[in-house]
Amino acid sequence: MKTTKRQHCSFAVATPRLDRYEVEYETGLLRTFGLRFRERFGSPATVVLCDERVHQLYGKALARSFGQQENQIRFVVVPDTERSKSMQQYVEVLEELGRMGFDRRGVLINFGGGVICDLGGFVAATYMRGVRYVNLATSMTAQVDAAVGGKVAINTPHAKNLIGAFHHPSYVGGDPSIICTLSERDFRGGIAEAIKMGIITSPELFAFLVNNVEAIRSRDPLMLLEVIGLAARLKMDMVAQDPYEEDLRRPLNFGHTLGHPIETGFAYDKVRHGEAVAVGMAVATILSLDRQRIAETDALAIFDLLQAYDLLACTPRIHVDEVIEHLRYIRMIRAGSLHLVLPDAIGRVTITDAVTKSDLIRAFEGYEELCVERGCR
Repeated sequence: MKTTKRQHCSFAVATPRLDRYEVEYETGLLRTFGLRFRERFGSPATVVLCDERVHQLYGKALARSFGQQENQIRFVVVPDTERSKSMQQYVEVLEELGRMGFDRRGVLINFGGGVICDLGGFVAATYMRGVRYVNLATSMTAQVDAAVGGKVAINTPHAKNLIGAFHHPSYVGGDPSIICTLSERDFRGGIAEAIKMGIITSPELFAFLVNNVEAIRSRDPLMLLEVIGLAARLKMDMVAQDPYEEDLRRPLNFGHTLGHPIETGFAYDKVRHGEAVAVGMAVATILSLDRQRIAETDALAIFDLLQAYDLLACTPRIHVDEVIEHLRYIRMIRAGSLHLVLPDAIGRVTITDAVTKSDLIRAFEGYEELCVERGCR
């Protein structure tokens, strides 16, 4: 048969990308987690990634849920700090999984808060080119935000979440009763993420947070389940429309665009993630108010709600020049533009890239003045 020399070859490739998974939040879920896991996954090789505090408080309970002793469950335990989201810690976890003989058909269980969900998700995305993982979320921040959505990453000294991937979990579970053991700062950091969802998409959630401050702050399990369930569903409704963030202008970045460089400026120490996000939301609201995009009544409602949960002046004084310097890396991630999310009203936002250095300086100055006026400084 005579053949001809091809100068071009072109064909389409279709691959399944069905990132469907169940999210279950239920008081007491930790007691039945092992049974639920076996029902979904059978008996694959498993390793539990957690931090020292979660291991100490809940390691035995997790093992009992599998009907085993704690020493029969394989744990990888990392320090309880944001700094565990580092390249060094990431490599150490990978090497430990290798030493354990954890194989590609195994399932990694991320048992912890936002740091563990992010670190463990990135480990799962890259170990042996990708393994399954589940998030068993123990913090308010994780249950509202970090455990769902599939964005996984580690930090660098220059920028938060600079190294990461999109790798969706196979299952997410959470037990709101565990939140009772969180420190006050970690708890209110999670509330900041719920407030964010109310501002960007849900006047109903915002009103619920306003009308139930005392019960929520007292950590009533039913109230927490209501907040967590609604906020997480709202987030996933938005993520489902763009699961791999191909549109870099995402309302979910409200508060985070400025919050992340605040965290970096403090070297991931002294400031919780949610606290930095709260500052970012307040500063963005001041920017919107200065531009007369948002009514003063709505802006005041945002400030009032942040203050009701002790989320105004919740960080040391911020050095604006450092924030602006670290924003350089945010611009790299977002195709050279800042794409700042500004609130137009409770439940509605606008995304703009028309923000100058002087705009940011004035807004941060306005934030400090606001904190002083309200007696928070």
